[in-house]
Amino acid sequence: MSERTSGTLRFGIVTDIHYNPETETGNQTEAGLERCIEAWQRAGAEFVIQLGDLISREGPEAEADLIAARNMLARFPGKVYHVAGNHCLAVPPERYKAIMGLDSLYYTFSPHGTRFIALDGMDVSAINEPQTEADRHLLAWYRDIVKAPFYCGAIGARQLEWLVKELDLALKNEEPVIILSHLPLLEETTDEKHGLLWNHEEVVAILLRYPNVRACLSGHYHSAAKAVRGGIEFLVVETFGGGRNDGCFMYGLYG
Repeated sequence: MSERTSGTLRFGIVTDIHYNPETETGNQTEAGLERCIEAWQRAGAEFVIQLGDLISREGPEAEADLIAARNMLARFPGKVYHVAGNHCLAVPPERYKAIMGLDSLYYTFSPHGTRFIALDGMDVSAINEPQTEADRHLLAWYRDIVKAPFYCGAIGARQLEWLVKELDLALKNEEPVIILSHLPLLEETTDEKHGLLWNHEEVVAILLRYPNVRACLSGHYHSAAKAVRGGIEFLVVETFGGGRNDGCFMYGLYG
């Protein structure tokens, strides 16, 4: 586990658990998460962020797997914030939100004056019906023209408007901002196989307009990666069970 003990705000991170009880690694998930929870508590984590892909199976088993993985993480004696990954949405979005206790797949929370903005990177994707005419064109462009990976997606028009409003409010309130996105936002923090947010360039251009955006935390790409652009740290977290302390991490935000 990577620790920054002098941070003014400390929280745990885990991503890409890919729980599947029919596999050998799936049978080790519960014990691995128990070790993570113990480590987060020792390090003084105030909360935990789960960055997506809790499950890997599709079909009728997906919902039961999602509930089981959620319950394992719920043993952490504090708040656990969930970001939906592409595999999570093997469970229909409305049912996923009900199980995870979410009103929306994109939302904010603000512990100790820091604004966290959780994005829904599958907003416009092969698994979602576009909500606006602009989103229909966006889906057609990436699906038919660009032929982008079907297991990735884009942020739609309404979510982009919401994102700008949240960033404006954070800037007005002098709040540092951390962006949460299952899909990576920079090409140098992923590979061709895994892909990234389809309209990543548009989203990054928005983020670079705000000097108070400190970091963007992502999963999806199963190896750790990091890049800095415009003073923003883009950090892709290594997958759970990826070879270092079960894949549970700490992040410290300095005041």
